[in-house]
Amino acid sequence: MTLPTLRVERRFWRMLAPKWSHRPLDGTGAATHGGRYNPPGMPALYMSEDAATAIAEYEQELGIRPGMLCVYEVDVAGIVDLCDAVACKRLRIESAALRCAWKEIAFIRGRRPPSWDIADRLFRRGTSGIYAPSTRRAGGRNLVLWRWNDGPTRSVKALDPLGDLPKNQRSWQ
Repeated sequence: MTLPTLRVERRFWRMLAPKWSHRPLDGTGAATHGGRYNPPGMPALYMSEDAATAIAEYEQELGIRPGMLCVYEVDVAGIVDLCDAVACKRLRIESAALRCAWKEIAFIRGRRPPSWDIADRLFRRGTSGIYAPSTRRAGGRNLVLWRWNDGPTRSVKALDPLGDLPKNQRSWQ
């Protein structure tokens, strides 16, 4: 079966922890412990379609904390839209798997969340990433990339026209 993919060409938002804001295109933070759509060891870049969703995703259950809102220009092909019920049905992906309590499953129960299996399966099929519904903001949509800036059809740029982002961690000292 051919995967139903699309090309995404638009701006996205992401909250950066100040400590790591000198690396706005780095996915190793997500790879350290894993995320909803990436098991530990798999780099991922999480972004949101709007600023409010980006903030809600960043705060998660931790609540308000310092962060830097960054805007990205994205032009990436090979995205699977998991917000599309028809695509999910075709791929045999249950909505419950998209909204699973992945942290509880992974870190408390010691089991593998179904969302990690989705990520592994789609990554192995060569996709660049997914559109996924936000579990933190009703109607919000996130873009999760597993492949970016590694070819002509996968470009992501952090927009920083005035050079406000720090150049390294020492920029904060």
